[in-house]
Amino acid sequence: MMYTNLKTSLFAISLIVSGLSVASCSSDDDNVVAPDDNQIRFSAQTATVSRATPVTSTSLKDFIVYAYTDGKPYMENVKVTRNGSSWSYTPTMYWPSTPVNFYAFSPNINNTPDSNTSGLGTIDNFTNYGTTDLIYAVNMNEQARVAPVNLNFRHALSNVKVMISSSNSSFIVKVGHIKLCNVALRGSFTFPQSTTAANTPENKGSWSKQSMYSDCLLFYAMSDDEVATLSTTPADLSVDNLDVSFMIPQELTALTYDNSQYTGTAIQVDCEIFDAASGAKIWPTSAKPSYQLVSDTPYGRLMYPVTTDQVKEWIAGYAYIYNIVVDNPSALHAISFNVSVDSYNEINSPSL
Repeated sequence: MMYTNLKTSLFAISLIVSGLSVASCSSDDDNVVAPDDNQIRFSAQTATVSRATPVTSTSLKDFIVYAYTDGKPYMENVKVTRNGSSWSYTPTMYWPSTPVNFYAFSPNINNTPDSNTSGLGTIDNFTNYGTTDLIYAVNMNEQARVAPVNLNFRHALSNVKVMISSSNSSFIVKVGHIKLCNVALRGSFTFPQSTTAANTPENKGSWSKQSMYSDCLLFYAMSDDEVATLSTTPADLSVDNLDVSFMIPQELTALTYDNSQYTGTAIQVDCEIFDAASGAKIWPTSAKPSYQLVSDTPYGRLMYPVTTDQVKEWIAGYAYIYNIVVDNPSALHAISFNVSVDSYNEINSPSL
């Protein structure tokens, strides 16, 4: 849950866990190596975890760990939490004599009603309305050692943003709502069965069983004071409004209209356009067809496809920016947008 304006960074942070603690489901004490300085420690390289706006590495507050050894669970639903500059969990777990596979993710989605984390690295029926940036990490076949387990987190979702502006000074464009239409809000995620190290970008998780297709609001003006007046500077109106930008990776369908309804994946912008000199409303008018009107509101509906020749799906770990410019009301059907795809940049920060 992509373009040149996106500035997201992969920060490296050292999460040295001293006095780590976790709830173990293993009762095989013979499988544990002698304690003392043999507790399991973690370090992590983490991507941003946020709502609509990326955060620094210091904003990561916790992550969840599952671990398996010798084909059996060893750590289940263990929450590792930041305490100042250190990280802790309870009770402390020690290295077994057999290799350990670690699966980690953030934030803790086990508390959501639909998501179910079970088995060897699966998250079933994950439901996301766009405000959760899910990241994950896998480390396979780790052996007993004093050094921390270095968890390199990756984005599981696609980052989707709509930037909207108006460059025609003759018009005033006021936006009341923006939404993504006919998008999957639920899916099942499978962790890769290989380590997600920084030097193995090909080791990625996968999505399946996308469902719960619906409309997802990005921006909603609750009152006249919240209605957005567009300027020449492109703006992401979802920020500090609904804060929606993280979507389930999925195939996209072409936007079509069959004289009764729109179908396909689309961006809908509900707006009014006024003459700047006189203040008179020039769009929508009573002459506009019903399909361009938004029921029980003063707004007209503009529909934009999210597919291009290059973009047929939203891919995990990529950010997509859709640039919409609302200018000429006599050619609203022809307003264009540009989409490019770019991967996140990776930046190493000093260890904490």
